[in-house]
Amino acid sequence: MDAILSSGFEISAMQMVWFDHAAAQEFYEAYKFLPEHKKMVDHLASGPSVALEVRQDNVIEKLRKLSGPYDPEIARKL
Repeated sequence: MDAILSSGFEISAMQMVWFDHAAAQEFYEAYKFLPEHKKMVDHLASGPSVALEVRQDNVIEKLRKLSGPYDPEIARKL
């Protein structure tokens, strides 16, 4: 959250949520082609998550840039 705030984003809402297995599968539907999809779903359904609503101009593009690539191997190279 510190990185989000120090990058100029506003956190306008925050909520702790619990995903059951079906909801976790739906959340990661776009990634079902990945070999680690099952591990991702199992992890998300294993405990609580914190959902944030963040605001800034061009928020999606800027938050994706801040977050970096999904693949840790690519992230390490960058």
